[in-house]
Amino acid sequence: MEQHTTPLVWNPILRQYLVNAPHRMSRREGTTECPFCADITQGRVGPDTQVWLHPNDFPPLLPPVGEAYVVIYNRDHNRTFTQLTVDEIYAVTRLWRDLYSDLIQRYPAVMIFENSGDAIGQTQHHPHGQAFGLSVLPPTLERELETVVESDKAGQGCPFCTVRHELDESEYQVAANATWQVFLPPYVRYPYETHLYTRRHIANLAQARDAELRDLAELLLRVIRGYNALFDGAMAPMPYLLGLHQLADERFHLHVEILAIGRAPGKLKYAASSESVWGMWTNDSLPAQKAQELRQAIARNEEE
Repeated sequence: MEQHTTPLVWNPILRQYLVNAPHRMSRREGTTECPFCADITQGRVGPDTQVWLHPNDFPPLLPPVGEAYVVIYNRDHNRTFTQLTVDEIYAVTRLWRDLYSDLIQRYPAVMIFENSGDAIGQTQHHPHGQAFGLSVLPPTLERELETVVESDKAGQGCPFCTVRHELDESEYQVAANATWQVFLPPYVRYPYETHLYTRRHIANLAQARDAELRDLAELLLRVIRGYNALFDGAMAPMPYLLGLHQLADERFHLHVEILAIGRAPGKLKYAASSESVWGMWTNDSLPAQKAQELRQAIARNEEE
């Protein structure tokens, strides 16, 4: 495959980088051939391999700027995330941990994420996510780190721990288990956006214990199945963007954000002018009400 240079481009007004990757315009869209199944049929992974890394065939980042991978969740092309078991997703979270531990040795930022749903541009339907190692901090992580640093200088401790304690057992808590809690905070941008926090203060996946990774798998499955149960399944499959926020800074707090794009049956929440142009988000819902709806949907799943 032809190699491309993908330089970081500096925006002097917003004071942040973006990636210029014009070769991605020609990536596989609408093809019936699955490049991840080809890993199996062409012997690149063993017959017992269930989760693996596939180098991104159209990488937006190349060393030393960064690296890009596809994280394959399961060898079965026709399985969706919600059809996987907790143990199968637990294998994915362990691979996430291994990948983070490797990439963080070369890059200050490791972006592990998933785009799920045709509505938000998913082009391959084999169950998978993605990961980038990046030589600069993306703007969101940079802003979060600034908050952490300011809080630390003020002697206020971890701001994520503060939020977690404030929302603990509140009307904004959606679900929880022994090591994680799920909230739909009052400041979400999307009506059903959820944030998953580790109860223990850890900065990244490399510090996560096996029990925490399995609990993460269990909660991810519970929440996403809950999305699909909203309004008796009328919003299924819920399109969403999932991202793991983590840094190699002990002051940081590992958390996961799931931006569920559906806002009502048959309706999507678009990042329109006020959001995309100015970054001024409008949430056309009451977060406490949406948290209750999601709690009830999760509860119905558990009763069945």
